[in-house]
Amino acid sequence: MKKFFIHTFGCQMNVYDSERVAVMLAEKGWEYTENAEEADLIIINSCSVREKPLLKLYSCAGRYLPLKKSKGLRIFIMGCVAQQLGGEIIEKIPYIDGVFGPGAEDMIPDVANKGVFPFVSNKADSLEREEIFPARSKGSFFSPYSSYVTVMHGCNNFCSYCIVPFVRGREISRKSAVILDEIKKLVDSGIQEVTLLGQNVNSYKDPENGKTFATLLHEISEKTALKRIRFITSHPKDFGEELARAFGEIPNLMPYLHLPAQSGNNRILKLMNRRYTVENYIEKMELARKYCPDIALSSDFIVGFPGETREEFEDTMKLVDLVGYDSIFAFNYSPRPFTKAEKMADDVSEEEKFARLNELLDLEKRRLKDVRGRYLGRTVNVLVESASPKGDTFMGRSEHNLIVHIAGSTASDKGKIIPVKVVEILENTMRGEKIVSQ
Repeated sequence: MKKFFIHTFGCQMNVYDSERVAVMLAEKGWEYTENAEEADLIIINSCSVREKPLLKLYSCAGRYLPLKKSKGLRIFIMGCVAQQLGGEIIEKIPYIDGVFGPGAEDMIPDVANKGVFPFVSNKADSLEREEIFPARSKGSFFSPYSSYVTVMHGCNNFCSYCIVPFVRGREISRKSAVILDEIKKLVDSGIQEVTLLGQNVNSYKDPENGKTFATLLHEISEKTALKRIRFITSHPKDFGEELARAFGEIPNLMPYLHLPAQSGNNRILKLMNRRYTVENYIEKMELARKYCPDIALSSDFIVGFPGETREEFEDTMKLVDLVGYDSIFAFNYSPRPFTKAEKMADDVSEEEKFARLNELLDLEKRRLKDVRGRYLGRTVNVLVESASPKGDTFMGRSEHNLIVHIAGSTASDKGKIIPVKVVEILENTMRGEKIVSQ
């Protein structure tokens, strides 16, 4: 039996796409391997949101070239870089055998089995809704306990720095009935937790009846036996009371909200075309905490955006200090093709960008000790997923999306949601003790 290996870069949407491709290949007689050296087909799922993942793609492909020469295997590129560059990838990396943009991944199994190489398809514009969101035929492929489900595809926001609308297209929402059916199949296969995906889930609208995302969350809770619901990502301009209220009304909606601020300065936010102010953003945070006081908050930030002064960066630091996030994801600005920001003067030096990034991350580390300190001594519910990298314990995620290493846990706990007392707060994780009922 032929084997395939998938190397995934980027966001959770890419993880979901990789899983779909894995399922389709398995149905066509291929076997998945976690060892690239065993593979007859290597698929690299690419990301072009920032420059670094693009460079990683070139480096990654180069690492697999010796295997191609020695074994004669095929190398495919899928994902956003495939959409962005199309056939140019073959010119830049001539040993690539196939290029598949978002929406064209369904062609991979047939091309792998009987294709003519090199093969390029990066045009998804003509696909019907059902082709963009093909039905999942079976449960999760990579994880037996948690999975991703896409609720919408694309983005209409056109933030000035972001390439996503150009490589994933405009917003298309999936039918709620199909989403519910997919989640039911996942639950039947043993899945305990599903994360709903979209570039901006707040703007979800059922194409058949106009149901909102908050309504979809209620339906998932009421019509499936799913234990845990999460979602990413939300856009602050669209986050309102209906969705905030859902955190207080839906018992299996986890108390975790990722709401990317990107900057703490109004002038920079306007240049980014984010369409909200810092004051608006803070109101959204307060709204979330109004309905779910214990909610865990996270955010994305870009440092060194074109024209960002030292004082404007300090505003971002103030916002991070004020909100008290459970985690932040911060990145240096890098110009992306097709975007408005690409035409702006990238006038913050790389040295200064890295200095600001380190300052922001240092602030986060200092704040996390206080923010996560609230969990110390508390009982949290952890979905046990895997063995800890070190030691004989197991680990999983709490309802607040924090990794917990659990003393006293055993292999029989995998796939279960168990109560754990938090006894130590570490830099990126927590340690806890399994609570055994008497």
